[in-house]
Amino acid sequence: MAKEKDRAAKNFFSDPKIFSEFVNLSLFNGEERIKAEDLREIDPVNSTVFTKNKSLEVLVDNLYDSTVKESDENVYAIIGLESQAYSDKHMVIRAGIASLLIYDNQIAIIKEGEKLKPVYIIVFNMLDRKWSNATDLRKLLSDEAINAFGYPLVNSGYYVLDPHELKGEKLNKISKPLKLVLNIIKNQGDKNALLSYINSEEAFKNLDYRTAKLLETIMKVDIPNDGGYNMCKAIEDIKNDGKLEGLLEGKREGKREGKREGKREGKRE
Repeated sequence: MAKEKDRAAKNFFSDPKIFSEFVNLSLFNGEERIKAEDLREIDPVNSTVFTKNKSLEVLVDNLYDSTVKESDENVYAIIGLESQAYSDKHMVIRAGIASLLIYDNQIAIIKEGEKLKPVYIIVFNMLDRKWSNATDLRKLLSDEAINAFGYPLVNSGYYVLDPHELKGEKLNKISKPLKLVLNIIKNQGDKNALLSYINSEEAFKNLDYRTAKLLETIMKVDIPNDGGYNMCKAIEDIKNDGKLEGLLEGKREGKREGKREGKREGKRE
């Protein structure tokens, strides 16, 4: 199921408008700094930029060249997105490897005197709980070693867009597809809040294909297509079959198990 969510999220964020909104939320506090037309997608699977032994496909789902206007000049960056449907404490290492591979490619083709484009890796948390893994490698180092040697020159880190941390005012600034997805993830651990939100949004009655397929994997439901994907009907069908409580209880149990696993990891470390 985690892989299905990842694939659906990759397809969802292949829309430059949605990706630009996602980046603005992640890096610029919701301010519209990047627009869809400022992005050029790089396929990390099929791209000829990377050699066979330097594949990015297992490290990031979506990759874009980005341009931002600063003082009438174009400023360039490369932005990678990894959608996570499971907790991965190795993510800080994966992000570092992805960044270094992208820098490695730039060094191979850069002309003398040119500068590298900075690389930003963003993780999209699709779990039913807050992201709890380290986002900066330095946070995993012991204080004693740092006091003795200082920080290593090499570091690795990433940004996180966590729906559970987003406030209403930020969500109100974005378009419907991304707003629906973020709110479903944010409310999926609370039955009453989830159903209330679905019933309050007319947009759930006529979803586009990409949004519907991602929500199907998040909610574990089949959304019928009657001239438009209708999630409200999918929820109503589950209610009528008496399966809704079981579906939501499964989500709550997954949340509890995630917390227990986190505690076990903490004790082992």
